[in-house]
Amino acid sequence: MTGWPLVVIAIATSLMALGVLVILMGMLGTLRQLGQLSERMTRLLESVDRDARPALDAVRRTADETSHVARTIRQEVEALTGTSRDVRQRVERTAAALEERFVEFDTLVDVLHDEVEDAVLDVAALLRTTRRGTGLLRGLRRAFGRRR
Repeated sequence: MTGWPLVVIAIATSLMALGVLVILMGMLGTLRQLGQLSERMTRLLESVDRDARPALDAVRRTADETSHVARTIRQEVEALTGTSRDVRQRVERTAAALEERFVEFDTLVDVLHDEVEDAVLDVAALLRTTRRGTGLLRGLRRAFGRRR
Protein backbone atom coordinates (compact mmCIF):
# COMPACT_ATOMS: atom_id res chain seq x y z
CA MET A 1 0.00 0.00 0.00
CA THR A 2 1.28 3.25 -1.08
CA GLY A 3 -0.08 6.64 -1.44
CA TRP A 4 -2.96 8.32 0.13
CA PRO A 5 -4.32 5.33 2.20
CA LEU A 6 -1.05 5.21 4.10
CA VAL A 7 -1.25 8.93 4.74
CA VAL A 8 -4.83 8.59 6.01
CA ILE A 9 -3.80 5.69 8.26
CA ALA A 10 -0.82 7.69 9.54
CA ILE A 11 -3.01 10.72 10.20
CA ALA A 12 -5.67 8.58 11.89
CA THR A 13 -3.04 6.86 14.01
CA SER A 14 -1.55 10.24 14.92
CA LEU A 15 -4.99 11.57 15.82
CA MET A 16 -5.70 8.50 17.94
CA ALA A 17 -2.31 8.86 19.64
CA LEU A 18 -3.06 12.54 20.18
CA GLY A 19 -6.50 11.63 21.59
CA VAL A 20 -4.94 9.05 23.93
CA LEU A 21 -2.36 11.67 24.94
CA VAL A 22 -5.15 14.21 25.67
CA ILE A 23 -7.03 11.58 27.66
CA LEU A 24 -3.85 10.72 29.58
CA MET A 25 -3.23 14.42 30.26
CA GLY A 26 -6.82 14.71 31.57
CA MET A 27 -6.35 11.64 33.69
CA LEU A 28 -3.07 13.05 35.01
CA GLY A 29 -4.86 16.28 36.01
CA THR A 30 -7.62 14.25 37.65
CA LEU A 31 -5.04 12.17 39.48
CA ARG A 32 -3.31 15.35 40.66
CA GLN A 33 -6.68 16.66 41.93
CA LEU A 34 -7.37 13.32 43.60
CA GLY A 35 -3.96 13.52 45.29
CA GLN A 36 -4.74 17.03 46.54
CA LEU A 37 -8.16 15.90 47.68
CA SER A 38 -6.54 12.94 49.45
CA GLU A 39 -4.12 15.28 51.23
CA ARG A 40 -6.98 17.57 52.30
CA MET A 41 -9.01 14.57 53.50
CA THR A 42 -5.98 13.33 55.45
CA ARG A 43 -5.54 16.75 57.09
CA LEU A 44 -9.27 16.89 57.83
CA LEU A 45 -9.21 13.43 59.40
CA GLU A 46 -6.15 14.35 61.44
CA SER A 47 -7.91 17.52 62.59
CA VAL A 48 -11.07 15.61 63.45
CA ASP A 49 -8.99 13.00 65.27
CA ARG A 50 -7.10 15.71 67.16
CA ASP A 51 -10.33 17.56 68.05
CA ALA A 52 -12.49 14.50 68.71
CA ARG A 53 -9.97 12.52 70.77
CA PRO A 54 -10.50 14.59 73.96
CA ALA A 55 -14.25 14.33 73.52
CA LEU A 56 -14.03 10.57 72.98
CA ASP A 57 -11.74 10.25 76.00
CA ALA A 58 -14.25 12.25 78.06
CA VAL A 59 -17.07 10.01 76.83
CA ARG A 60 -15.04 6.93 77.80
CA ARG A 61 -14.31 8.36 81.26
CA THR A 62 -17.97 9.27 81.69
CA ALA A 63 -19.01 5.76 80.66
CA ASP A 64 -16.52 4.28 83.14
CA GLU A 65 -17.75 6.56 85.93
CA THR A 66 -21.37 5.78 85.05
CA SER A 67 -20.58 2.09 85.20
CA HIS A 68 -18.94 2.59 88.60
CA VAL A 69 -21.93 4.60 89.87
CA ALA A 70 -24.30 1.91 88.58
CA ARG A 71 -22.31 -0.78 90.43
CA THR A 72 -22.35 1.30 93.60
CA ILE A 73 -26.08 1.90 93.33
CA ARG A 74 -26.68 -1.80 92.69
CA GLN A 75 -24.65 -2.70 95.80
CA GLU A 76 -26.53 -0.14 97.90
CA VAL A 77 -29.89 -1.39 96.64
CA GLU A 78 -28.88 -4.97 97.44
CA ALA A 79 -27.76 -3.88 100.92
CA LEU A 80 -31.05 -2.00 101.47
CA THR A 81 -32.98 -5.02 100.26
CA GLY A 82 -31.13 -7.22 102.74
CA THR A 83 -31.72 -4.74 105.56
CA SER A 84 -35.37 -4.44 104.62
CA ARG A 85 -35.70 -8.23 104.61
CA ASP A 86 -34.08 -8.43 108.08
CA VAL A 87 -36.32 -5.68 109.46
CA ARG A 88 -39.41 -7.33 107.98
CA GLN A 89 -38.48 -10.68 109.56
CA ARG A 90 -37.88 -8.99 112.92
CA VAL A 91 -41.22 -7.19 112.70
CA GLU A 92 -42.96 -10.47 111.85
CA ARG A 93 -41.29 -12.24 114.80
CA THR A 94 -42.17 -9.32 117.09
CA ALA A 95 -45.77 -9.33 115.88
CA ALA A 96 -46.00 -13.07 116.51
CA ALA A 97 -44.51 -12.63 120.00
CA LEU A 98 -46.92 -9.75 120.72
CA GLU A 99 -49.85 -11.81 119.57
CA GLU A 100 -48.73 -14.62 121.87
CA ARG A 101 -48.38 -12.14 124.75
CA PHE A 102 -51.85 -10.72 124.04
CA VAL A 103 -53.29 -14.23 124.15
CA GLU A 104 -51.50 -14.83 127.48
CA PHE A 105 -52.68 -11.45 128.79
CA ASP A 106 -56.24 -12.21 127.70
CA THR A 107 -56.02 -15.53 129.54
CA LEU A 108 -54.65 -13.74 132.62
CA VAL A 109 -57.49 -11.18 132.49
CA ASP A 110 -60.01 -14.03 132.21
CA VAL A 111 -58.47 -15.77 135.23
CA LEU A 112 -58.39 -12.50 137.19
CA HIS A 113 -62.00 -11.85 136.24
CA ASP A 114 -63.01 -15.29 137.43
CA GLU A 115 -61.04 -14.83 140.68
CA VAL A 116 -62.51 -11.38 141.32
CA GLU A 117 -65.97 -12.66 140.52
CA ASP A 118 -65.48 -15.58 142.92
CA ALA A 119 -64.13 -13.21 145.59
CA VAL A 120 -67.10 -10.85 145.14
CA LEU A 121 -69.51 -13.77 145.37
CA ASP A 122 -67.72 -15.02 148.49
CA VAL A 123 -67.91 -11.52 150.05
CA ALA A 124 -71.59 -11.28 149.10
CA ALA A 125 -72.24 -14.71 150.61
CA LEU A 126 -70.32 -13.72 153.72
CA LEU A 127 -72.31 -10.47 153.99
CA ARG A 128 -75.55 -12.39 153.54
CA THR A 129 -74.49 -14.86 156.21
CA THR A 130 -73.41 -12.00 158.46
CA ARG A 131 -76.77 -10.27 157.95
CA ARG A 132 -78.60 -13.43 158.77
CA GLY A 133 -76.43 -13.92 161.82
CA THR A 134 -77.00 -10.30 162.82
CA GLY A 135 -80.74 -10.71 162.27
CA LEU A 136 -80.66 -13.87 164.34
CA LEU A 137 -78.76 -12.10 167.11
CA ARG A 138 -81.28 -9.22 167.08
CA GLY A 139 -84.07 -11.68 167.25
CA LEU A 140 -82.38 -13.39 170.19
CA ARG A 141 -81.85 -10.06 171.92
CA ARG A 142 -85.48 -9.17 171.53
CA ALA A 143 -86.51 -12.55 172.67
CA PHE A 144 -84.31 -12.53 175.70
CA GLY A 145 -84.62 -8.88 176.21
CA ARG A 146 -81.95 -6.44 176.73
CA ARG A 147 -80.22 -6.81 179.93
CA ARG A 148 -77.61 -4.59 181.10
